[in-house]
Amino acid sequence: KTRNQKKTLTRNKERETTKMPPAPPPPNPVLSAYESFVRDTPLVTRYTLMSQVVTFFLSFVIDPSYALSNIPFMTVKHFELYRIVLSPFVCNRFLSLLFAFISFMDNGKRLEISLGSGAFGWLIITLGVVTNVLFLLLSFAMYFLTGSTLWLIMESKGIWIILLGLIAIECSLAPADSKRRLFVFEVPTLYYPCALLVLFSLFSGGFNVPLAISVAVGYAYGWKKLEFLKVSQTKLNSWEGTGCLVNFASRPGWIKGHAASGASAWALPTGESDESGGGWTPTAFRTANGDDAGPGEVSKPKDPAKPSFPKGPGMSLGGTTRRAQPSNAARATMLEAAAARRAQNAEEGRSE
Repeated sequence: KTRNQKKTLTRNKERETTKMPPAPPPPNPVLSAYESFVRDTPLVTRYTLMSQVVTFFLSFVIDPSYALSNIPFMTVKHFELYRIVLSPFVCNRFLSLLFAFISFMDNGKRLEISLGSGAFGWLIITLGVVTNVLFLLLSFAMYFLTGSTLWLIMESKGIWIILLGLIAIECSLAPADSKRRLFVFEVPTLYYPCALLVLFSLFSGGFNVPLAISVAVGYAYGWKKLEFLKVSQTKLNSWEGTGCLVNFASRPGWIKGHAASGASAWALPTGESDESGGGWTPTAFRTANGDDAGPGEVSKPKDPAKPSFPKGPGMSLGGTTRRAQPSNAARATMLEAAAARRAQNAEEGRSE
């Protein structure tokens, strides 16, 4: 019995030592979602959306819109010019945050992959700054005309200042017969930003002046009325190499200008159709006049209907080049050999 007890004890000890280590705990779904978001989203789009998230949660403690919104009285009278640049990146409402992710996530990623991070960042900053400057000019003009101080305390903020401008650029060069679906209605693509503006005015309970200016700026940008605001790709490359963007260009998710995919970023996945646009994809960001393309101007892909073949010493099929003709002596020799073969074949047939 003692021997059996010793054996069982040694077996139990061996089993305890050979047990597998415990399985790792399941991954945190929030952390996994954030890591996927960081991995799959380019830098400028990611920073823009993260600014919306940070300012939204910060609004529970202190509302950042008071410090960052473009309010004419504060921007001009107190010389707080930083509001002109930062006001589009403020969010203090959950619905604005939700629709920012729904609307800006896909379009922002495609645009940044198509243009490059530098060109896309310049584009959204240009839309925001031009919209805010025009809003300030209009507010002070109406203040001097009407004498109402309400124009000086109106505010311009939120990512929709950028989004509506981008949508207007996309739709500005749409074909006349193309349409987009807005809930249950089909709207001509050219007037789709105006329909969104009317919808926002109905929900907000009044006409939104900054959004109207953003739509106008987007149309002007798409119709090439603001060409002087664009920066060449050569200058952007120099900024990424040794200039003001060198720190950002080394970060994960930054897409350099030479690595931008151009029109291929707008290729729909297999089996997916662009029902909202009637088969039309935006071209205002991909119009090129040469290799030196600025923001909103990416070199066109080569026409797939014009195949290019490798160049070499070979002869083109159907060409006029002929094989060299043999000389008379060589021709006579070949004829004699053929006659001898025919005679030999005839003799073998007779013998059989």
